[in-house]
Amino acid sequence: MAQYTTTVKGSIAELRRFIEHNKSQLGFTISTEDETEGTVEGIKYYVAGYERYAYIGGNRVSLNVTMMEFSEGVRIVAISLGGSQGAFVKINHWSEDNFLNAFVSIVEDYKKKKGEV
Repeated sequence: MAQYTTTVKGSIAELRRFIEHNKSQLGFTISTEDETEGTVEGIKYYVAGYERYAYIGGNRVSLNVTMMEFSEGVRIVAISLGGSQGAFVKINHWSEDNFLNAFVSIVEDYKKKKGEV
């Protein structure tokens, strides 16, 4: 399991459009398995589960993304899991790390576009 947390300027809607436009960077087998959005006590949220095929491990790996919009911007928490090998102990985290790093690259490009980096 690999994890990435950051805060960016802008809105969830803007960030989602940017990610959708650049989603091919996450792999050509990428799919959005499920998603939900709403507002709780004035805080907007978006949660999505992405999945893609991991050629190295011959299995699927998932990326769970949570976004919360507040006055300072959008807080993003992304966690990748699955795709490792081993029955009782995770032997290979390559697929998880690779999936997360592709997502981080998109978010970092978004930050550059917003003048944050």
